[in-house]
Amino acid sequence: INAFITIKFTVIWAKANYTHDIPNIVVISLFTFICIFATYKGIRTISTLALLFLPFVTFFGIFVGLGNTSNKNYELLFPVFESGYRNTLNGILYTSAGYLEIIVFLFLTPYLKNKLKAKWLLLVGVILIMLTLGPLMGAIAEFGSVEAVKMRNPAYEQWKLLRFGYYITRLDFLSIFQWLSGALIRISLCLFIGHKLISNSKHQKGILLSLYFLIVFGTLIHWDATSFFYFIYKYFFPISSLFLLSAAIILLFLIIKKGKGKGKGETL
Repeated sequence: INAFITIKFTVIWAKANYTHDIPNIVVISLFTFICIFATYKGIRTISTLALLFLPFVTFFGIFVGLGNTSNKNYELLFPVFESGYRNTLNGILYTSAGYLEIIVFLFLTPYLKNKLKAKWLLLVGVILIMLTLGPLMGAIAEFGSVEAVKMRNPAYEQWKLLRFGYYITRLDFLSIFQWLSGALIRISLCLFIGHKLISNSKHQKGILLSLYFLIVFGTLIHWDATSFFYFIYKYFFPISSLFLLSAAIILLFLIIKKGKGKGKGETL
């Protein structure tokens, strides 16, 4: 479901920005082919791609943030709780859907040579918070809270404001790399985990291709952007947050219980 939501979102965003005259099947097929290749090659290829993309994505994020300094009015960020605490708590529900996905690291432990350490998970969590707050604060400082709410992708709208001098403008093509690289890693990783959970040694390739076929078929079905965004806002993100939170609590409970049982066994 995560992979489907990601590729559907990507197609809608691409159609609205730079693929107006290109059929959806062409965009989906080409992008999905790259994702299939990454998933088929395995976690080492996916992690290598992520390691290669990360410096560029980070640099471009800092680049657009600093480049738009003259367009920002940080006074628009205050007062923080102008509309009360309810909207803030509501926002936490949606951002948690992203933060709690850090639980996917548990599915990758069989493929790690060394033990997964808590300090690295905390570091990833801090980076995720920075990656969320940076574009959010930038969007409010540049467009204001009222206009930023109306935008579907305010973080990428900031690229359209970026310019250097009189001649260097429209650098928003760099946002295409940011978006597609993130979508590639997310989709290929989700399908890699899903494939490993349900596949067997005899029909691995067939199951992987079947999963991708379902996603491509589902993406090609007409679903207008307004209804799609209403669905992910009203249902997908809240349900995803509650599901991941419940899973995290259950896993924590099992780990604590297992730890106590092991301690009793050693005592005996």
